[in-house]
Amino acid sequence: RTLTLKRQFHRVEKKSVGFYHFCQDMATDRLSYYEPNEIEDAVYDLLDLNMIGEAESLVEHGLRLHPNNETIESLTIWIYLHNHRAEEAEALFKKYENSTADWVLRLKFSIEVLHGHPNRAMKEFIDQLKENKVSPPDWINTIEDMLEVIPSEVLSSHIIEAVKYIDRNADTLGRIGSILIDTGYHQEAAVVLEKALDIDAYDIYSWQDLARCYLLLQNMPKCQEACDFGLAIDENNPLLCFIKGYILHEDMKFDECIPYLQKARSFAEGKVNMRNVGLTAKDIQLQANVTYELLGLSYLETDRIAEAKECFEILTERCPGNASAYIHLTSLYLTEGDLNKAKECITKVISLSPEDETACSLYVSTLMSMQEYDEALSALEKAIKQFPNKSSFRIAYAELLYRLDKKEKADEAYRALLKMEVKEPAYRQLLKNYFSSIGDEEALQELGPVEDDGN
Repeated sequence: RTLTLKRQFHRVEKKSVGFYHFCQDMATDRLSYYEPNEIEDAVYDLLDLNMIGEAESLVEHGLRLHPNNETIESLTIWIYLHNHRAEEAEALFKKYENSTADWVLRLKFSIEVLHGHPNRAMKEFIDQLKENKVSPPDWINTIEDMLEVIPSEVLSSHIIEAVKYIDRNADTLGRIGSILIDTGYHQEAAVVLEKALDIDAYDIYSWQDLARCYLLLQNMPKCQEACDFGLAIDENNPLLCFIKGYILHEDMKFDECIPYLQKARSFAEGKVNMRNVGLTAKDIQLQANVTYELLGLSYLETDRIAEAKECFEILTERCPGNASAYIHLTSLYLTEGDLNKAKECITKVISLSPEDETACSLYVSTLMSMQEYDEALSALEKAIKQFPNKSSFRIAYAELLYRLDKKEKADEAYRALLKMEVKEPAYRQLLKNYFSSIGDEEALQELGPVEDDGN
């Protein structure tokens, strides 16, 4: 998880004079004199850019220039805590431990959590929130900074309690809702997010989280409603477009889902900016992969074969282990008559999922289309060993042997099927045809009546 210490302070969108001063010093490999406010502003900017090591160097330089400066010392303590320099952080903190300043209360919370008392720390911190000693934004900032070290069971129960003391702060409620989703408290998260949106109906991040929450709860009408409200604010929001597209795809509304999934794809390909997204890099990659898969399937369902093939080709490049994408590509290449590419794809699937029945069947079909009969026989023999009760492989094996004029082996294969008491009408008809062709009345009697399969 990326260090979130930067959230503890007001973020400086435009880089400060102190930041550019620091950049000049880095170019000359020496740190010159800084005023305390220059150090403070530069540190905020460095943290915004995730330049934690540089921020640490600058605050330590600031301590040497301005010993006992409270602002610089507080910055140094925060950075030390999060860079696993706890002993040095606590040594600096001792002079402030009896203070009731809000930054001191937040530091006390963090130190107590790190000392192995998260439950006690959370209870005390909620009391401070209740008594207005810590503002809701500072409270949630501090909680988020310690997410990795607070057990989720402890965290969830306490932040649900904290909601009582946060009346009109939509951002804080939204962030609590997000934490509850990530810790598995989906129903509770939905309640908190709805409360946040009652306060600020234009908070796109809460609409995203609410849609995600209802998706996890399998409440599709509510999920779609959240998507629609959010998309009314940001019609190109890639996460909401993705979720809306997914819902429509699940409802088999393929023509309707494609425009939404195309927007999600544009985001994956960098044609839509990161504004109003709030996803981790891992989430973005996962969403992109699923987008290509859903788009490919939707194109198939709407007979847009070229677009479907392109999506599955991209997906196999992104996810070389995605057997399903290779299976779809195999079928598409077979339809186009590109047998070499079909064989290449299905061979890849067999290497990835040798126990996949569909893959084995498609592998045999590909070999048959290429007239590689000996290889097809070998594949069928292997499939029969893997799936001994699957009559389709046995029928294909017997039929191929007969076609190749291997009468004795074919006869053994047909009689083995007879003993299996095959139920499928089409397969029973094939058995009837075979035994009729050789005039084996005894076998036909054993087979019994064959129903018309409708073909």
